[in-house]
Order: sequence, then C-alpha cells, then structure tokens
Amino acid sequence: MFSMEEFIIAVYCCVDDFLRNIQKKYPPRRRGFAPSLTDAEVITMEILG
Repeated sequence: MFSMEEFIIAVYCCVDDFLRNIQKKYPPRRRGFAPSLTDAEVITMEILG
C-alpha cells in the first residue's frame, strides 16, 4: 500500500509523463511571465484536490 506522499508522487509522475507526450504533438504557447508552478504540478493538485 502507498503512503500519502508516495501516492502524490506516483500521480505527479503519471501526469508529467502524459503531458510530455501531449506536448510533443501540441507544443504549448509561451507568452507572458514564467509561471512558478509547472503544468504537471497544477494538474496534480487539481486531481488530488
């Protein structure tokens, strides 16, 4: 069984891998200032929230 920290890390890794595959085909637009969180971090927080 996963601890809570291991579960969060596992979800983050899955989201990050999935986003990398999507961004190869559909590169994101880059405008404005640099964000303090990555897209994978934000999506992981939304999934776990």
